[in-house]
Amino acid sequence: MFTCPHCGATARTRTSRRLSELTIRQYHQCQNLECSLSFTTLNSVERVVTKRIRCDDVPPDFVPRDAFPASHYGDNQLSLAV
Repeated sequence: MFTCPHCGATARTRTSRRLSELTIRQYHQCQNLECSLSFTTLNSVERVVTKRIRCDDVPPDFVPRDAFPASHYGDNQLSLAV
């Protein structure tokens, strides 16, 4: 959510357009009826923080044991047996 750069009220996203695979221009409108300023913002991917590791050895229906709480398995501790 963005705030209006003119009056500081909340602004609503009205629509958006994709400029590239990693960048979107969003069009916003101020919700303050006395202001009603329209403005755009650019949202883009700056950098990838984590990267998923592809492992062809893992079956497609594999669910890691730590994906559920220990109570799901009926034991008190998670074992990380390999």
